[in-house]
Amino acid sequence: MTDLELLASFPATGEAGPVLNDWAAAEESLHTSFPPGFRAFLDTFGGAKFDDFLQVYRAGAENKYVDLVANTVKARGTMERTRDWIRELLIGRGVEPAQLICWGGTDNADMCFLVPHEDPERWAVLTVIGRGREYDLYEGPVESYLLRVLRGDLVSEVFPEDFPDEEPAYERNPWI
Repeated sequence: MTDLELLASFPATGEAGPVLNDWAAAEESLHTSFPPGFRAFLDTFGGAKFDDFLQVYRAGAENKYVDLVANTVKARGTMERTRDWIRELLIGRGVEPAQLICWGGTDNADMCFLVPHEDPERWAVLTVIGRGREYDLYEGPVESYLLRVLRGDLVSEVFPEDFPDEEPAYERNPWI
């Protein structure tokens, strides 16, 4: 099974049905072309919330608090204005905060980003704590990062000790 399939096999509650993402509008607004793996991730988990803590955004959500574009624009500004050490990390990768894609966030104001790369297979995951200097940088796709965190194979510097739950689950909300 792929990491996406393994993640999708976690216990789930909520609404079934397809997740509708407006990829064309999101790519135009954010001046990027999303890798196929990320599209598959959001087409599976857009609008979902893991362990009632980590919200995954959706491209084209009517609710601005879970919309990929609205959250990305806001988070890019935050990274540019307040996170010098993140800017330095990104410069070393040839990326600016204005290129980050904010795919999720937590109840503690932690932000989950994609870090673009010219090779779609080499996009990375950056998770930044809401307040403080901690961050995770994972060289791989979102679904692999999230799966490893939820299984406990990867201990995050950002997420609190009580995340994930002993038996991780998620709530589907594809229409949010």
